[in-house]
Amino acid sequence: MLTDWGPHLPAFLVLLAYLWLPGLALLWAFGQRGGRILLTAPAFSVAVVGLTGVVLDLVGIPYGALAQVVAAVVLAALAWLVGRLLPRGGHVPGSYAAGAEPGATPGDGRRWLFPAGAAAGLAIGAVLLVRRMASVIGHPEALAQRWDNIFHLNAIRYVLETGNGSTLTLNRMVSPESAIALYPAAWHQLASLVVPLTGDSVLVAHNLTLLAVAGLVWPASCIFLVRCLVGPSPVAAVVAGTAAAGFSVFPLGLMAWGPLFPNILALALAPVSLGLLVRLLGPGVTADRTARTPDAAGRVRLAASLAVTLGALFVSQPNAFLALLVVAVPLAATAWWLGLRAAAGARRRGPALGLAAVAVVVVTAWLLLWNVLTTDRAWDPFTSFGRGVGEAVMFTANGRDDVPWVLVLLTAAGVYAAISRRRLRWVVLGHLSLVLLYAVSAGGEEGPWREWLTGGWYVDSYRLAATLPLTAVPLAALGAAHVVEALAAGAAALASFAGRPGAGRAAHPVAAVVLLALAVPYSQVESLTQATRWGKQYYAWEGPENILTRDEYELLEELEELTDPDDVIAVNPWNGGSLAFAVAERPVTQYHVGTPDPLVQEVVTGIDAAVPGSPACEAAEELDVRYVLDFGTQFIIPDDPAALAYTGVNAVDPAVDLNLVLVERNGEAALYEVVGCDAP
Repeated sequence: MLTDWGPHLPAFLVLLAYLWLPGLALLWAFGQRGGRILLTAPAFSVAVVGLTGVVLDLVGIPYGALAQVVAAVVLAALAWLVGRLLPRGGHVPGSYAAGAEPGATPGDGRRWLFPAGAAAGLAIGAVLLVRRMASVIGHPEALAQRWDNIFHLNAIRYVLETGNGSTLTLNRMVSPESAIALYPAAWHQLASLVVPLTGDSVLVAHNLTLLAVAGLVWPASCIFLVRCLVGPSPVAAVVAGTAAAGFSVFPLGLMAWGPLFPNILALALAPVSLGLLVRLLGPGVTADRTARTPDAAGRVRLAASLAVTLGALFVSQPNAFLALLVVAVPLAATAWWLGLRAAAGARRRGPALGLAAVAVVVVTAWLLLWNVLTTDRAWDPFTSFGRGVGEAVMFTANGRDDVPWVLVLLTAAGVYAAISRRRLRWVVLGHLSLVLLYAVSAGGEEGPWREWLTGGWYVDSYRLAATLPLTAVPLAALGAAHVVEALAAGAAALASFAGRPGAGRAAHPVAAVVLLALAVPYSQVESLTQATRWGKQYYAWEGPENILTRDEYELLEELEELTDPDDVIAVNPWNGGSLAFAVAERPVTQYHVGTPDPLVQEVVTGIDAAVPGSPACEAAEELDVRYVLDFGTQFIIPDDPAALAYTGVNAVDPAVDLNLVLVERNGEAALYEVVGCDAP
């Protein structure tokens, strides 16, 4: 199976270059150094991609690979200029985190251990994730046979065809008359950049983007967050990468639900934003013993970096920003309380009043953002609130049967360690907040409070379940480091008691090896196997609610030979006909499911039996409709009244529907030409 992906390796490597190189260039130009920029670069690259799409659309320059490369160079140059204008930045003298010795970095002489652990964690997580996701997808040209994928695949082609890669206007694909048509575009931009390298296959480019983002960017982001919270612990780094591949709710859960690919991109970047926020607030909110309080210039640089990554979340999917807002509440409250206590202890009224004013401003801004990003669309509850809490705590959300015990136990150990170390108690509170939001969406009582709390996720338990690893991964990594320390301390004490203190020196590495040898394989348990089965059924060609059958897909591939590029094809989006645009670059009457406009309505309800001068023929002439795709009556939602309304393009009978003549048939899928609208 993996051999099917081999021919697309060059395109995959180019995609990785788009994900890493612009961010690395931006960070380097801004004056950032060190190995951590390798972990954070994709967040900055996505921000570059998203900003490029918006700016190019505003100035009327088509978006594409060349424009993206030039824009990345220009933005790196601007970052270099800004970096030279800003003070270099540093740390407040004597501001190490508790337990660290001023003038010395814990782990001196063994600094290679964390980079090695980070590399191992990223490699393990990437291999586990890519292998499993490739197994779910199957063939490189397979597609997730789900509702949202019609839009996503067509949107990638839309970026290529129109040169519009702007988040402000991408939704013009379905609302062409809108001046502002917001839809997060970063996912579709990234995929569009490699379509020409895949034999012009939108489906292959889309799947490669999924493997790159969920398989490499996500574990890299998690390792960075753990570094900010736990410090340079190689054990924590390896477990972070491993745990990133161990939760069935993300990314596998969103591959089969929706599918929500922009959400996958945004959540893959969210740990970077959270890690930068931790660094900005200083050592009082982290267990990293090497952390120091940034000075004023350092805070400005960190704030600028954080703002860039937040921009990346907005051009990817604002849902992830909402999750960040939730976790930021206990984090910011902890930092604020520490500052207030320090000001009160020093009897400094000015800083105390300043902190009070900051609290008012921050709370007001938080509420404004929350209300702006919430919606009134809601999914119904399907369980009880208490059971929803249990599902979130045990990572068995949305009907999963098997508990990933290794991750549950490591997360529990992390909760204990965070509470014990005080500085990380906010992580526990942030995790519990996400648990409660999932429970509210899954089993909360319907009403305005439920909608207000979870409306930013459409009160969708699948979206909220996918946010749980944002805090669970660092807790599991912290728990692993804590368990190793406890085992090593016990073994060292036992060796000393036995009169062999020298043997105690090997206790820590031995404990680390034993824990990792158990955690890595046992993180890949039945819960992931179940998620894999669920995913495979939605990537299969045959199913009762599929978008496309194999016959239909093969007919779409032939459209380039059967029709001219400007010929518009009348379709029913509910049975996959809209994907003629994504697969064959042919314009269609409707690019996603929804209510058709009046002209399209005339065509899709009456074109089969229309005669010259009829409303259907006049509408077809105005829209330039030349062909009809008949993909039958297998719909995404069976027997949906909206899908059944397309009577002129569903189950065409040439013996009766004389306005249409068969051009090509492949199994049950057929292409017809409109011939009866021309006046004799």
